[in-house]
Amino acid sequence: MADRLLKAPPTTPEPDPFGSGLPFATDTEEITAGYAKQLSYCDVRQLAHAIDTGEPIMVEYIASSGSRTVRTISDLELDPPYIDAWCHLREAERVFTLSRIQGVMPA
Repeated sequence: MADRLLKAPPTTPEPDPFGSGLPFATDTEEITAGYAKQLSYCDVRQLAHAIDTGEPIMVEYIASSGSRTVRTISDLELDPPYIDAWCHLREAERVFTLSRIQGVMPA
């Protein structure tokens, strides 16, 4: 059995849903893309990287009231369909809905 496993071709991740044919680099990217379908592949990758590394990132966010805001967030924790993060504007822990994030920028 070990011989068969060693000879088997490696499996590749599923290509991204954005049609570029590139596979997701991490599970975090795949999960984020599934809940944040409005984001570009580049935004998904930046957001997933911030989740995986804990680095701060800026997000354009639509609040439940409908108002747009730009927030710098850090210490992101993925809890689909949400992200728990430290909001630098409110200086408090906040919950952000992935489907309400409209854009991602480096902090």
